[in-house]
Amino acid sequence: MRAPTRLLLVLVAGVVLIAGAIVWRQAAPGGSLAKPRDVTVRIVSALPAEPWVTAAAKTYNAQGHAVDGAKVTVEVVPMDGITALNRWSKNDFDQIPTVWLAETRDWVNQANSLVAESRGQDIFLAGGEYRDQPVALSPEVWAIFKSRYDALKEHYAKDLSGRDLSWQQIHDAAISPSWVTLGGQQEWGRFKLVIPHPKRDPAGLAAMVGAAGAYYDRAGVSTDDLTNPGFQKWLRELLDSVVDFSPFGVENMLLFGYSNGDAGQIIESYLLVNMEGLQKRWKEPLVILYPDPITWFDFPYAIYMGKETTALEKNAALDFKQYLLSAEVQKTTLKFGLRPASPDVPAQGEGSLIARWAGMGFKEDVPSASRMRPAPRSGLASLSEWFTGRYER
Repeated sequence: MRAPTRLLLVLVAGVVLIAGAIVWRQAAPGGSLAKPRDVTVRIVSALPAEPWVTAAAKTYNAQGHAVDGAKVTVEVVPMDGITALNRWSKNDFDQIPTVWLAETRDWVNQANSLVAESRGQDIFLAGGEYRDQPVALSPEVWAIFKSRYDALKEHYAKDLSGRDLSWQQIHDAAISPSWVTLGGQQEWGRFKLVIPHPKRDPAGLAAMVGAAGAYYDRAGVSTDDLTNPGFQKWLRELLDSVVDFSPFGVENMLLFGYSNGDAGQIIESYLLVNMEGLQKRWKEPLVILYPDPITWFDFPYAIYMGKETTALEKNAALDFKQYLLSAEVQKTTLKFGLRPASPDVPAQGEGSLIARWAGMGFKEDVPSASRMRPAPRSGLASLSEWFTGRYER
């Protein structure tokens, strides 16, 4: 064979090999010769955390972060956990989120269980690099107008024995005929409780579970506990004093003050971001108490592991999670009424709303208390159905 012919055959073979490699790489999972130009991480975020996550995403996007050569853009969609959980269970998302940042890990576990039953695989992971991981914290607290707090504290002084007000004293106030019998003023009318709407805000459902913890005097309750007729009667007496179940509780306190409620259990972050408006509108200070047992919202960042999202999208979501957990970004939680999830970042610092309103009783170091454990899914479903049957029909 002449040399020119041999050279031509070698060149042709080389071209074929290169073309085959290109085709193989493009066919391989996540493979492509040309690097993708950009990738979008779509986060469905719990409402209390959404302003912080949106602000962090704006800065992250402006900094031009890239993963595997692809520029990452983060989009944040606000959605309460109850709505999101229903959409996960019904596969009712117009576009599957890359990440679900729920109010609590309990919601993530429930969604994972519901979907795993039909798919036979987990969509959120509890371990490993892609595990769901808290990125911010906020406890549920009592907020009581000071005049009402002073009256209740004096009236129940013998029962408290040095402790502070709890669900039991709030219950007893709720069933009293008037504020006069509690040592208050006649124009205050009857005691009025505030909690968020349990069907629209996870904090409302969490408040009812927290009330059950106080009723049974333990930090965990079962489905049998939540469906017990004695407890439900006690809970009904409490909730019958609620004037209006607004979506987030504090909104009605802000708008209507004492005519809507005297005391409520609300996520700390909601109160902190609305505190200035409350003080300007109603003048009277609030007293903040940390209940025992206490409910914590841990805002887990859960990366969706289903096949609808690519490996690149999952890795981009992981990159943004690491960004949120950086010390610099964790410090910014304090400006949004949240608390850092990183143990290396203290719950204090420049711009902290907790420090700004410490005079009301907000504490950088939350008093030692039992952490309320998540209730069983069947118990939450039964409690939700009970609420609907009594208050929405």
